[in-house]
Amino acid sequence: MNIKTIIVGSLAIALAIGGTLLNMTFEEKQAVYTPRTIDNGGITGQAGYAEYMHMLKADPATGLIDYELVEQVRNEIMARAKTNSKAALGLTWTQMGPDNVGGRTRAILVDQSNPNIVYAGGVSGGLFVSTDGTQTWSPATGMQGLLGENLAVSCIAQTANGRIFFGTGSSFEGAGGLGGSGFIGNGVYEYVPSTGAVLTVIQGTPAPGNFSSSNEFWSRVNAIASFGNRLYLATQDGMVWADATGPNDVNGNPTYPTTFGGWFNPIEVIPGLPEAATCQDIDIATDGSILASFGGKAYVSNQSDALGSFVKVTGITGGGSRWSGAIAPSDPNVMYLLRSSNIGTLSGLNISRDKGATWDLIVPPGSAAIDPFRRDANATSGQGGYDDAIAVDPSDWGHVLVGGIRLFEWRYAPGSNPIGGSWLVAATLGGGSFGVHADKHTFAWPTANTIYIGSDGGVTRSVDGGMTWQERNLGYSTASFYDVATAANGWVVGGTQDNGDLLWANGAFGLTSPWGAQTLFPTDGQTFGDGFDVAFSNQGPGIVYATAQNGALWRTAASIGGGGFFDPELADVIAGGSAFHTVIENWESNYDLTSIDSIQVTFSGPDTLLAGTGYPYTSTTGGTVWYNPSVTMFVDTADTVMVQDYYQNRFAMAAGNYVYVTRDASRLGLPTGAEWFRVANAAGVFCLEFSPDGNTLYVGRNNQVVKITGLNLGNDSLGLDIRSGSVVTTTTTSAVSGVVTGIAADPNDLDNLIVTTGGYTTGNHVYRCTNATTAMSFTAIQGAVN
Repeated sequence: MNIKTIIVGSLAIALAIGGTLLNMTFEEKQAVYTPRTIDNGGITGQAGYAEYMHMLKADPATGLIDYELVEQVRNEIMARAKTNSKAALGLTWTQMGPDNVGGRTRAILVDQSNPNIVYAGGVSGGLFVSTDGTQTWSPATGMQGLLGENLAVSCIAQTANGRIFFGTGSSFEGAGGLGGSGFIGNGVYEYVPSTGAVLTVIQGTPAPGNFSSSNEFWSRVNAIASFGNRLYLATQDGMVWADATGPNDVNGNPTYPTTFGGWFNPIEVIPGLPEAATCQDIDIATDGSILASFGGKAYVSNQSDALGSFVKVTGITGGGSRWSGAIAPSDPNVMYLLRSSNIGTLSGLNISRDKGATWDLIVPPGSAAIDPFRRDANATSGQGGYDDAIAVDPSDWGHVLVGGIRLFEWRYAPGSNPIGGSWLVAATLGGGSFGVHADKHTFAWPTANTIYIGSDGGVTRSVDGGMTWQERNLGYSTASFYDVATAANGWVVGGTQDNGDLLWANGAFGLTSPWGAQTLFPTDGQTFGDGFDVAFSNQGPGIVYATAQNGALWRTAASIGGGGFFDPELADVIAGGSAFHTVIENWESNYDLTSIDSIQVTFSGPDTLLAGTGYPYTSTTGGTVWYNPSVTMFVDTADTVMVQDYYQNRFAMAAGNYVYVTRDASRLGLPTGAEWFRVANAAGVFCLEFSPDGNTLYVGRNNQVVKITGLNLGNDSLGLDIRSGSVVTTTTTSAVSGVVTGIAADPNDLDNLIVTTGGYTTGNHVYRCTNATTAMSFTAIQGAVN
């Protein structure tokens, strides 16, 4: 037996379990962010996220995402949303936020008539509107029911007559079947401020029908710009424009190559051949001059968008796979081009002071220390293909902000020839009033002093020309979640993309936030980057388990500071490289009659224990257990009784190419720390699930479910670790297709399992098992199951 000894004076009741997590106190603080740049077997930073999302969404047979099947799924969702299924189930949903932590934001627009009205779009969450200068945000009411509220907004523009248009989908999200953190776009929409309505501008047939087998024209709209009432779109098949002077004037279906049902492509590679490469950015000067940026090239048109008026930019060396442009609002002759390489590092910042006729290189590549796309000078790659933004001070043509992972500014040195200036870090990664969240995607700079930045942390504003910054995310519910968990007392924790792990405290901090205080968790500086799987324990004082990318795991409770609880072996495994998505699962029972653990209870005596009477003692988890002697007995000082420890916990984690289990996750303060056991050799794990009795662990992989059973039969390495002749047995089935994204065990029947798989395919995605304790076979199911 695994003997745990606890001294109980006069059998006093120790800390009882249940709801005590509310006693936890956390320092309310601003976030401190570290960009996603941890190495993982060659997969670094945002690329790791891209690969993970690709595995979940792609067809395993082709390795690509089928756009037509995505569209088919969307249509089915829309059709089901019109049924009464939600009412029949009695389900109602409430937005929980977080209402003060923003997610990835690629679009911000300040209204041309009222600077207090600001629009912003999240790649998850849709379009939001602020009417009080970004003190608070509200979702656009017309988003309700429009494919949910989850359109992936990528860009926003306003025409001279005040109309608001926004595009969806982005080439920089990597949603095109080759991996990526984004979602496929769904066309272009108009927001009507007077009514709150969201109108469809351009989709295809059948609705929403953005795709065809040959090209997915409206699935990625990288930029929207306007001049007068003319609207310009940067699509993955070139730049197009249409006039927006009436309510339905820009609707139509694409008919390549030149006209698009009202949309016109004015840029030609050679006369008669339209430029059909992916347009990455569009910038329009106050006089109507246009700078259109493509991967590795750009075109300029001097106050015209007629066919044949665009000239390809020359005189720029060093190339680059992503180009972004900016034109000085105070001088339409001044244009900038920001370039990043195919490994995401700076390829150069160029300036033209003659409307693109000639160009000077003002910031060259090669110096990692002054590269905004790298995390620091030691990084060998960057994220310029993912986070890339440039804007010019509206009052000073020689003052530029550049955003990537970090934020830099360039200031022209008057009189310098060749042109020169200063290239400085404008803000670090730190949070609070003086920092900006990592991964900047867009700027809105309406006045010299007022600047907005859209980043992976939502919206940030400066009102002193960039000297200080403040997050402006109240009500801006756009955070992207990997996982959520709830505690017995109603607390909620979630792992988010690039915002760490967030904790809902149900108002315990006394803040005015409608949904309680949300804070990055824990407060010991360990949270960073992407938060993945999370869990609560209701044992002991209450425990929160949180993770980050590449195997980062820690726990915290009222009685301990936050920290990891690896043993030396598992720490070495994690250090050697673990999957980007950190997978955990927790199981616990306060009355496990199969427990083989005992506690040696020592009495202070003398005392008489009456038969049939319950006497409390403390479990190794800190919970109260009751000892009921079968006969009356007398105990003296220092007498001991061996009693069963009913409080049991199993905690599983996928690490490296293995699955580990510890029985000590909720046993806080053990002098030797938690002991972990390798229970299976299994790489590529996407989810874990325990059986209701804790004896079996199910492991979801690609095209496979693994069953690990016998966990109740051992409590040390000889019983549990597969390298020591353990009692654990493993069964594998390949009767499912695709990445296993979820496993649910029936709490009332050990034989029943439901398994879901990812990927846009015409195959099966939901499976049922009714013999999990024996052969474990799966049958694909459709619709309701009796």
